[in-house]
Amino acid sequence: MKICHFIASSLFGGAEKVVGNLCNEMSREHEVHFITFDTPGHMKHIANNVQIHYFREFKRYNIFASWKLAKLINEISPDIIHTHGAKSTRIVYNIRHFIHAAFVGTKHNARRGKIFNRINHVIAVSREAARSIKSDHVKVIYNGIEPIGIADDETKDDVFHILAVGRLDKIKAFDILIRECAKLTFPFLLQIVGEGSEREALERLIKSKKMESKVALIGFQKDIPQRMHHADVVVMSSHSEGFSLVMVESLFYADIFLSTKVSGATEILSDRFLCTHSTLAEKLNDIHLHQKVYRDAFAQLKEKSKGQFLLHHVAKEHIEYYHEILEEKQ
Repeated sequence: MKICHFIASSLFGGAEKVVGNLCNEMSREHEVHFITFDTPGHMKHIANNVQIHYFREFKRYNIFASWKLAKLINEISPDIIHTHGAKSTRIVYNIRHFIHAAFVGTKHNARRGKIFNRINHVIAVSREAARSIKSDHVKVIYNGIEPIGIADDETKDDVFHILAVGRLDKIKAFDILIRECAKLTFPFLLQIVGEGSEREALERLIKSKKMESKVALIGFQKDIPQRMHHADVVVMSSHSEGFSLVMVESLFYADIFLSTKVSGATEILSDRFLCTHSTLAEKLNDIHLHQKVYRDAFAQLKEKSKGQFLLHHVAKEHIEYYHEILEEKQ
């Protein structure tokens, strides 16, 4: 099968990483093309056998650019054009009558994207995302990863290590996480991995709370699996998520994972590992007091659920859905 993925993004975050992972895994057995805006960050983890097509960023109603994109897709001549996110899906929807490939789009969150109500085939990354689409043609496929081996952890100290991972954006609610951690009365270190537009605001908050020795914004890091393994708890404090890769990675690497009640997390985690923003500090305190209980419970949850998030399983689900779409098109 010849597959073409398209994401219209100039950033690099969770959705972009998901698309790259799918491209890499599918390219093991299929011819895979990847159309993306000319953003270097997208390319860092793309396998050599994925054929990349750079495209200059344009607005979705640019007729000349849309015509060039339709021409490129027809030159690639894929069996399936798979768009990711509302912008790329809208762009391809506008040129659908001028391309020959079957068309499917993935909705990566439950927040926005009315365009998904109009296309015939949609993949949603969570059941909540699926419920946000007014269509009977929705397939739920969770995100997955290809886990790596990590070294045995070094001896831990007496400080309680809290790890958070994500772009420094308001939607991740790291400001709330910092304020909640300020209520903790035991020794801890909160490390936040990532970069983004909220860095200066978060730095001011840390300084105003006199937490410079307890909270560290450590930027992008390559050893996230190892850091998750070393942490006493990995926390996701987001206001909203689609289906978090941080959660999936935590199911493979972390001892304990705690999340706010966002899309995806409520479908996978038990109530023991869910909280609200107002109960975050209370939950962290309880985890600190009863670490073994939480570790044992999370180990059971991981053993039960993490197999479905293996990347080869997720890619297989996509390929099977592609075949259904192609059979329907004939």
